[in-house]
Amino acid sequence: RRQRQMCIRDRSSHKPQFTMKEKELAFSDVPNNFLWCINRQCSKAETCLRQLAERLSPEELISCSAINPKHLAKFKNECPYFCSNKQVRYAKGFLGILENLTAKQTHFFINRVISNSSRRTYYRVRNGERALSPAEQQNIINILKECGVTFSIEFDSYFEDYYWSNTL
Repeated sequence: RRQRQMCIRDRSSHKPQFTMKEKELAFSDVPNNFLWCINRQCSKAETCLRQLAERLSPEELISCSAINPKHLAKFKNECPYFCSNKQVRYAKGFLGILENLTAKQTHFFINRVISNSSRRTYYRVRNGERALSPAEQQNIINILKECGVTFSIEFDSYFEDYYWSNTL
């Protein structure tokens, strides 16, 4: 039985897929509850998603949620609301990782992930229905290391997109 487990663990039918295309920002990408910035004189305006969201807004849009310019005035050069327009790598699914875990590791891993989120979130993330941000990927990797995983950890697929951070 031990030899059979090693063979199953060593083979992997899941090869990570990479979709890494630079995506051009469109107004439809902006989350509904994302705060905009209307300060076009800001030194970081050209690379801030909050300012770019404002610039992309259509004329026919009547209202939006924006950070109060009077509040922003007290922050000279370091804006705490800056949201970079650099794209980050998101991951989807970890069925391939699960194939390579022992039963004991799998049990520990599933329980830890569910205790950090919920059963529904665990299954959505596992199956690739919900993407993982870089920070969430690191959390999963840390849990796997706690399980004693030593093999290279690759999620089922990857793609790049804008990181809207918290929508504050």
